[in-house]
Amino acid sequence: MLIEDAVSALLASLADVGVTPGRITSDQFHAVVDVVNRFVLIPVTGTAPVDEDGDGVLAQHGTSTFRGRPQFEASLTRQLTSVAEQDPEMWQLSCTLRWDPTDETNALGSGNVWSFGKSWDEFFTKAMNLPGWEWALKTKQPATLDVAFGMV
Repeated sequence: MLIEDAVSALLASLADVGVTPGRITSDQFHAVVDVVNRFVLIPVTGTAPVDEDGDGVLAQHGTSTFRGRPQFEASLTRQLTSVAEQDPEMWQLSCTLRWDPTDETNALGSGNVWSFGKSWDEFFTKAMNLPGWEWALKTKQPATLDVAFGMV
């Protein structure tokens, strides 16, 4: 897969399990996590080596107001850095799940972990053990799923 094909490949994988961006159920939330868990293992052509931070994943959670009103977010973002002698491009493909904040989610604070320097299993375990991700995996509340792809 090429960097520029990453978003269409992820959206196709989500569609295969019946998920599209927008409002999703708690059952679909688990399907999103499963799809992303498999998707990040697909090699991407044209990226710098993993040991040079060319392909990595960021898991994070917290309450933000980026969309104008407070929302609790849990996201998984694959970061891809192109191979280039000068001015390599850095791309991010994010799956962000959002809920209306509550006292419970506010108490979770924020946190993040990068996959760089870790095995995939070690990273994924740490990511899913972040307080916001632990909460998200147990909640029965519907969420909103956004998929974003762009150069940073």
